[in-house]
Amino acid sequence: MAALPTPGKASPPAERPPSLRALVYRFTLAPSLLLALTLGILFTLQQMNEHRQLLETHGRASAEQLAELIELIELSGAHPIQLRTEWLDKSLLALMLEKDMVRSVRVYAAGSDASNSNGQLKLLASAGPRPRLEITAADIVHRDPFIFERGDSLQVVHPLKGEPVSRWISIELHRPYFIVRIYQIALVTLLGLILCALAALIWATYISEKFSRVLENLGNRLESIGRGHFETRENKLDILELHRLGNRINAMAESLRVYQDEYKSSVLESMEDLRQSLDAMEEQNIELDLARKKAVEASRVKSSFLANTSHEIRTPLNGIIGFTNLLLKTELDELQQDYLQTILRSSENLLTTINDIMDFSRIESGNLVLDYSPMDLGLLLEETLQILAPFAYDHRLELVPLLDNQLPRTLIGDPLRIKQIFTSLVGNAVRQSSEGNIPVRISVQCGKDSELQVRFSVTDLGNRADPRARRELHQLLETSTHEHDQQISSAGLGLAIARSLIVQMGGSIGVDEAAGGGATYWVHLPLQLERNSTTPIRERFPGSRVLLADPNRMTRIQVAQLLQYWEVEPVELGDTDTLKPAIEQMWRHDALPDAVIIDTAIAAGDFEPFIQCVQSLADTYQCRIIVQGSPVELRRCYEPLRTRALAFLAKPVTRDNLLRALRRAAPHQNSVKNIAQSPKLSGPGVPRVLAVDDHEPNRLLIGELLRGQGVEATIAASGPEALRLSSQQSFDLILMDIQMPGMDGIETTRQIRAAEGERRTPIVALTAHVGTEEKARLLAAGLDDYLSKPVSEAQLRYTIQRWMKILAPQRSESKTFDVPRLVDISESLQLSNKDAALARDMLQMLIRGLVADEQEMHRLFAAGDHRGLFELVHKIHGGCCYCGVPRLRETTGQLQELLRPLQKEHSAEIDERAVDAVIREVRALREWASEQNLDVLFGLEEPQESEQQEQPGQPEEAEKLHGSLQKKAQESKEKNESKEKKESET
Repeated sequence: MAALPTPGKASPPAERPPSLRALVYRFTLAPSLLLALTLGILFTLQQMNEHRQLLETHGRASAEQLAELIELIELSGAHPIQLRTEWLDKSLLALMLEKDMVRSVRVYAAGSDASNSNGQLKLLASAGPRPRLEITAADIVHRDPFIFERGDSLQVVHPLKGEPVSRWISIELHRPYFIVRIYQIALVTLLGLILCALAALIWATYISEKFSRVLENLGNRLESIGRGHFETRENKLDILELHRLGNRINAMAESLRVYQDEYKSSVLESMEDLRQSLDAMEEQNIELDLARKKAVEASRVKSSFLANTSHEIRTPLNGIIGFTNLLLKTELDELQQDYLQTILRSSENLLTTINDIMDFSRIESGNLVLDYSPMDLGLLLEETLQILAPFAYDHRLELVPLLDNQLPRTLIGDPLRIKQIFTSLVGNAVRQSSEGNIPVRISVQCGKDSELQVRFSVTDLGNRADPRARRELHQLLETSTHEHDQQISSAGLGLAIARSLIVQMGGSIGVDEAAGGGATYWVHLPLQLERNSTTPIRERFPGSRVLLADPNRMTRIQVAQLLQYWEVEPVELGDTDTLKPAIEQMWRHDALPDAVIIDTAIAAGDFEPFIQCVQSLADTYQCRIIVQGSPVELRRCYEPLRTRALAFLAKPVTRDNLLRALRRAAPHQNSVKNIAQSPKLSGPGVPRVLAVDDHEPNRLLIGELLRGQGVEATIAASGPEALRLSSQQSFDLILMDIQMPGMDGIETTRQIRAAEGERRTPIVALTAHVGTEEKARLLAAGLDDYLSKPVSEAQLRYTIQRWMKILAPQRSESKTFDVPRLVDISESLQLSNKDAALARDMLQMLIRGLVADEQEMHRLFAAGDHRGLFELVHKIHGGCCYCGVPRLRETTGQLQELLRPLQKEHSAEIDERAVDAVIREVRALREWASEQNLDVLFGLEEPQESEQQEQPGQPEEAEKLHGSLQKKAQESKEKNESKEKKESET
């Protein structure tokens, strides 16, 4: 794949190849110019050398001639000296006139008597201007003629005959004569160089033009051949290489012509075959269309059948699971609780099977939609292990859940889908193991903002694994399920469904080979934190000690980890043969533990000695005995030990069962009182909810669940009865069953919407249909939320609490006549469950997005996009429901209700006044936020001195809010101090 250019950086321009003319110029002009330049330099240097030698030769000859003339004059002794001197001057002057290269001539006298104190020679005679440099006695170093050259002066010095030599003739040569000759030679050389360059340029131009014309002709021929004119031929060329190239082009044109003829004939034959096949294909298309319609109809029938079957099974399961949970909250003995938990696990197992069938169908069609709701991840794992425990005990396996203490009790996710994942992976580990422990771990990896990365891992022993099945499972994890051509086994199908669910949740799954032939299957899931949930108070048993008598080290580690979480000191005893002596030793030192947890694995199949040992410990040493073991083994020793044992703890050990046993063993040590009933919903007043369902057990269950949460519940058995009750009195929320005889839930909702006035009552659907199309149809019909059956108590509580917080401002406004505030700090704290940091963060998140929201609102209104404007206003209104901004929430709610009926229309007129009202409130909120310190307003930090000085100038509303907030914080602090004081005294 080609690399994309880097944004913001210009791509470099493509290099242009050199032309033929440039190449010819480069390879002809450059060598010729270099050669001409070299020859010119050599010629110039040679001429310079020759002219210098000529100049020196003339100088020497003139000096010798003058020396002979002087000697002749001196031999004429009969003549007077004055006359000989005049002859000498005339001879020197004649020499200068005859030789244009002589500048001056001088005759010097040498010797000690002839030189002065400065070392200068005595001048006897001279002609011409003064030499540029005078010759001194120091310059005459030998008796032979020599050339004296220094600076700009060039002189030929010649001695006169005599013994010793005492006189010298100095002839200074005319140097400009030599320089002029040099310039003449250089000019001649330059002219020759220019002529050579012009000749080379003319020749290169001629050659390049000739080759360009030839190549242009060849290019035209190739272009003509490329257009389909295969009859084009290239004429013979004068150059051998180009002639061969032309022949090859002609051969190529001939080959293409032959190929074109063959291609045309084959196309004609293919078209004839195609005409014959079209009739057959038309008949087949008709048959395929009929088959497709039959398949679509069969798929519709199958989907309808699965939906109806799911609805018919989920409806009674809703009552079974709901009433079983209610019954488990009553006072029951261990055996009754075991039976009820078996019923609950079996019902949930049946529900999981139904979900598997529906999910596999949805995964194949790509219509699987996750249903996010609050859940307890640890509880889901414990319930899964309890369902699979009997299957594991058949192969002498222990399922050991190991939960991270940092794992929150409540997370947002799809509990049914996550339970399917747990069931698939743990069931696969049980099928591949025998005689040992299967640790199942849940740990917290990392977290950011409101998201938590959770790791779930299962390690099998691999001693009962089939290599072929193991390879199949590894292939399923590495590739997609649809890529397998062969049939997938039942275990592979479960893992394939689990993998698809994990991928859709945004997680990952993998496998690591473990030592000894086993393997560890791990899953990473991103889960959302529930911001509105209250952290449950952890029960503590400080100072308590519990003795763990269990030969299995892995289960001891699990129970010890749970005890340490509740501040109980565990004392582990792996050698169970020393149990009785250890208890006796503790009894003698008055150090008996608060409870003794004895595992039935001590019995090793022989329960008589085990029962006698437990009875002896209870009767002799008054030990509080908690018997731990599998449900089958607990039933064998339940009757004999019912009066001796304090509690029976079924494995896999769950947190709730162990905590219930600890409450019995050390009730005086518990620092937190247990509250059996569900916590009440927060908010002003008691919520009034109308529940509509045609199935009587479901009506009873919904009524009990609502009353258990402190809700004023009204029950309706049909759609007309719901219409009558909603017209007679107002409700805060309506739970509407969809599939009812006569008037169904959708029609009932439409009539309620048509009859209600300005106040809109939230209506939540209760249905057993869980398909994507069903959800979209219900929300489009006017319902506000969705709950699938069977409805758990946690899901119902979460839904009611969320809607009550959304409606809290409206409920408070209906009781008062005050003008709503721009920002209500107390309302923000109430919506965040008194969490000041969370309230500040929610308000900051809303304010940060207002700038982009205002710009987008202007753009959508200008474009007339009423659907996009509805989605934007709906998003802003949803954010306002979690912050104390009553005015913005009211204006966005009004605009949302104005835009809601227009969603089915292609074009609609938007109320400009409502949009302007929202924009005004947005700007007012932004201006308010720019002037306020949210940390100070929410009491997260003390105001600075500058802020305290500016406080009188702030609005009166902000002063009231800040004062009330400080007062509430002080009251809360005093309550906490008094509570801690009471606890310390206790």
